[in-house]
Amino acid sequence: MERKQINFSLFLIDFLKTMCIFIFTTLLAFLLVRASSIRDNILGIYILSVALVAVFTSGYVWGIFSSFLGIFSVNYFFTYPYYAFNFLMAGYPLTFFSMLIISSIISVLTAKIKKQAIISAAREKQAQSLHDITKQLLTTTGMDNIRSLALDYFSHFHHCSVIIYFGSPLEKKDYRTKVIFPEHNGIFQQIQELDAAQYCYIYAKTVGAGTARHACAKATYLPIGTSSSVFGVIGLLLENESDREPEKLNFLSIMTSQLILAVERQRLFEKQQKILVETEKEKMRSNLLRAVSHDLRTPLTCILFSATTHLEKEDTIEKEESKRLLQDIIQDAQWLIHMVENLLAVTRISNEKAVVKKQPEAAEEVVAQAITKMKKRFPGCQIQASVPDEFIMIPMDATLIVQVLVNLLENAIRHSHSTKPILLTVIYTDQDALFSIKDNGIGLKEEELPHIFEGVSTEKTGDSTRGLGIGLSICKAIISAHKGNITAENNIDGGATFRFSLPKERSLETYGK
Repeated sequence: MERKQINFSLFLIDFLKTMCIFIFTTLLAFLLVRASSIRDNILGIYILSVALVAVFTSGYVWGIFSSFLGIFSVNYFFTYPYYAFNFLMAGYPLTFFSMLIISSIISVLTAKIKKQAIISAAREKQAQSLHDITKQLLTTTGMDNIRSLALDYFSHFHHCSVIIYFGSPLEKKDYRTKVIFPEHNGIFQQIQELDAAQYCYIYAKTVGAGTARHACAKATYLPIGTSSSVFGVIGLLLENESDREPEKLNFLSIMTSQLILAVERQRLFEKQQKILVETEKEKMRSNLLRAVSHDLRTPLTCILFSATTHLEKEDTIEKEESKRLLQDIIQDAQWLIHMVENLLAVTRISNEKAVVKKQPEAAEEVVAQAITKMKKRFPGCQIQASVPDEFIMIPMDATLIVQVLVNLLENAIRHSHSTKPILLTVIYTDQDALFSIKDNGIGLKEEELPHIFEGVSTEKTGDSTRGLGIGLSICKAIISAHKGNITAENNIDGGATFRFSLPKERSLETYGK
């Protein structure tokens, strides 16, 4: 009913346009006749009116209709006897038949040119739209962002409601919907719509409204995938029948192919990222094994040597030497305990996605725990801590961050060759909490800086406590799992500084949102 009303309105508008042009042409012809008494140009004026009617109305029917009006008008108004029809004049039938042919040809050609102009404009719009969506899909990353972009673009360009399934439509595990008309609510969930979408998913064919298959469905469904595999379906609830013409459906298929390319590109990117992650994990395991073998061999050898010496010389050994051997055993045992703590830290962040369980913690408390541990392990160490007065909770795994601080402080104590105090500073920025450990020792070798967090020191020595070992590799893994960053550099005035950042929340209320 609504379509009939639209067609009648279009018919009425074209009729009014035709009559207005005809009346204007007739008045103009009367003016020319009165002004110059020249009647030879009258045919040309009415031929011009035919062209104008063909331009301003839809189709060539109105142009042919205006041709007949022109023929009868010339005969009635401008041929003797005036204001009467006379079709028997000598030469009149041939003249006016020629005028009818010429007018009809002009009408048809004008209508075709107009139609071609409309088609060209539509194709230009399609090409521009295809360029825009291709450009945006090429620069969009993340599967969710690609889905949202496709949903918005299909809906905006075709002015229709859209649903995108990723996977089987019947399972309804992963889909996005955008409904722009209230009357479309719930249509995509109807049985015939789900059946059509499922058929499209299984057989990789365009089905639904405007097609031969599942024509009872109200929406048109296109497969998202290749001929060998389909990973989704896009459904469009189009309002106009003209939008379901084969040419329009082909353009929809082209737009869908761009979505397929974007999804395939994102899948390939994710696969590459997974391979990179696995490669990094394998690299970390290799570095860990090398570092463990390097760092554990010497303390175990020292413990074995001290214990064997003490046992063999049990009857003759002096008290001072016995005490020294036992202290060496205790020191190396403490080093091994520290190494085990690092290995346990590795196991806490070695899951598939390296996700840590973060809770809001006060930086002051974490710093205090780390300094307390260092005082027990190195009673004579000097550590100066500086923490802002502002109380801010930082999302972190406190045990792991304490381990990072202990590793960095222990490296500063063991490798700086300085008795000056170590400076532990915490600074807050808008986005991060910045921790820095600065010593006043000999600094780091320049060739070590690019690889210092890879887990193996470039310094070859028989003393395991001289190498940086796996401690820095563990620190980097922990900070990376917290989405932070860790760096090392030499100070201008001597010594080295290690810095790491942890993303912070602005307030306790925003944590976890």
